[in-house]
Amino acid sequence: MSLPPGKASELKQIIHQQLLKMDVHGRIREVLAETIREELAPEHQQLSTEDLIKALRQRGIIDDVMKELKFVTVSSF
Repeated sequence: MSLPPGKASELKQIIHQQLLKMDVHGRIREVLAETIREELAPEHQQLSTEDLIKALRQRGIIDDVMKELKFVTVSSF
């Protein structure tokens, strides 16, 4: 399904506002810092994208975001 440019922009804005409201960026930063402190040895301070996604899933942040974003199915006429 393709959205007209105006609707796509509106949808992006709604999602952005919801993410800001939930402070998703702050929560991701917290998980990243905590994961680095707890799970990585001091001499090996690199974290892959997969490691971060795993940590976000384990802490329920991804599920929280998906629950908050309510998608509405739009039927075309």
